[in-house]
Amino acid sequence: MVDGIYRDGLSAWRALRETGGLDLDDRDDGLVEKLKERLDPGAPDLETALAEASTDAFLSALFASIQPFVAMFSDILRFFEMAGAHQGQSQWRVSVGDEFLDFRHFEEFLEHWRKIDAEFEVPALNRRHAFILNDVRAEVGGYDYLIDGMDHGARATTGLPDVDAWLADYDEGRYGSFPASIMPDKFPPGLSDAATVILAAVTIIRRQGFSREAMLQEHRARGYRSIDDDALHPWTIAQSETDYWLRSHVGYLANLLRRPDQELHAIARKLVERFAPFARRRIPGQIEVKDLERLLSLPVWKQRYETYGVWVATQIAGSLDDHDIKILSSHGELRFAFGEARIADIDSANPRLSLFAERRVALTNPVGKSRIEGAQPDFGLWTQDASNPECVLVVEVKHYKKRSRRNFRDALIDYSRGHPRASIVLVNYGPVGDEFNDLPDAIGKRCLMIGHLMPDNFAPLAKFRDLVREIVGHPVPRLPTGASDGHQIIALDVSGSMRAVLASSGLPEFLTGPSGSQFKIALIDVSLRAVVDPNDLKNWLATNTLGNSNVLAVPVAELLTRNESIIVVTDDDGVNDLRAMSCTRLQNPRGVDDKAIFLRVDR
Repeated sequence: MVDGIYRDGLSAWRALRETGGLDLDDRDDGLVEKLKERLDPGAPDLETALAEASTDAFLSALFASIQPFVAMFSDILRFFEMAGAHQGQSQWRVSVGDEFLDFRHFEEFLEHWRKIDAEFEVPALNRRHAFILNDVRAEVGGYDYLIDGMDHGARATTGLPDVDAWLADYDEGRYGSFPASIMPDKFPPGLSDAATVILAAVTIIRRQGFSREAMLQEHRARGYRSIDDDALHPWTIAQSETDYWLRSHVGYLANLLRRPDQELHAIARKLVERFAPFARRRIPGQIEVKDLERLLSLPVWKQRYETYGVWVATQIAGSLDDHDIKILSSHGELRFAFGEARIADIDSANPRLSLFAERRVALTNPVGKSRIEGAQPDFGLWTQDASNPECVLVVEVKHYKKRSRRNFRDALIDYSRGHPRASIVLVNYGPVGDEFNDLPDAIGKRCLMIGHLMPDNFAPLAKFRDLVREIVGHPVPRLPTGASDGHQIIALDVSGSMRAVLASSGLPEFLTGPSGSQFKIALIDVSLRAVVDPNDLKNWLATNTLGNSNVLAVPVAELLTRNESIIVVTDDDGVNDLRAMSCTRLQNPRGVDDKAIFLRVDR
């Protein structure tokens, strides 16, 4: 195609719509709405907005509207890399229904995306989070921090001449060129992102040619409406400017450069943490139709909605980035559909967990019309107990543009009944509506729905990630099997509440350890009853009665007079008794009953 034939946004849209295989009546309805909002939120429909738009304006709006898919593909590519796809890349692929997408398909799309000229790359902030720098500076120094020389009604005196001149123009209602002294490259990471967001906002306003009063007058005329999920939409910038957003933040950046380096870097580190959950967004410079034409013709774009479920799986794993996670594959293939597939192991969880796709359980009389004597959710987190695995979290993925009350409700009921101890979360690309208030309490209290779950939608994504982290818990350090990790003493609770644990095969087998083990086992309840070699443990348990109670703090304190730290093996009762001591919970060795609790207790 030749770019010159597109005389306006509407003709360019009609051509790219065919190239990209856009389904305007169904799945791409959300994309159409985003595109209309970026062009003219007040227009009755997209074609009306396009009729008034230049080709450049349309291409920039389309570029911005497809960025959530770019972030989705980037997350999937990182998931590939976690699985080891950095070696033998051409052999790796993901199965999505009947289709297969190669590792190189995702790479190809992202490489082409990066070649398109972009003026800025920023965190994809919403209106609320455009004020992150303000929030951090107030946390660090309070309301008066970083406002030196910025009094309203007086000439600015930040000490940086170009900033003072910019603020003087601002107070006269003009947006001047962004000050060179506070360009993003003047700041460390975190602060450089904050500076880039402000630079981008100033650039967008200047392109529109508005004075501040003209921009606010137009904003008042449309009833102060903004696009709250996009901090850099012109309407959202106008709303933020009702709070003097740009004036205050330009001043904060200038005053930070006058603070000690240690202080500046401390704030920068906080901002790195605050910006980390947000996807990245590129704001384009000059785009040509052929750039987007090529992008929308690639295989991974054609399968963009089929990969949504894969992306949700990457977010489950990504929520646990501080855990020890192993992504599993079969000869370079990551399977996500049509049959049970074990996707990842989370070995630092306690108990150990595995992420499964399409794991089926028996279910009598399901209410969902598509289910027959079973429930098979998209994803589940299961304990790795070989004899009695248990599901702790079900994630059902929908890609509906509207709420489906019956479908959603039936799914929550069936998956709750099939997984009686699991939390059930239903996520949707589109809306989910209000939570159901007519579910039985035993089901409703375990269920949650999250709508509009996409990479650029901060609040739903943060809610989902927090839920996963809460259920899995913090990483638990591991104790090497058959060894005491350098500890000379393992203290074993031999009170009566430990009877079932001591009778199981896993714990004595672990404590016996390999031949030649040097550590001793201290047997404790209300006192230190004996210290034995690992190989003598079985005989001691056979010839001695268990204690009537456990007051472990006393014998543990005695052992700590001779050891810097010890390993204690106990149960819930014993943990309560040691609460006042310096304890760290450890990962149970494989094969040991979950009722056993391993602690490192330090002096």
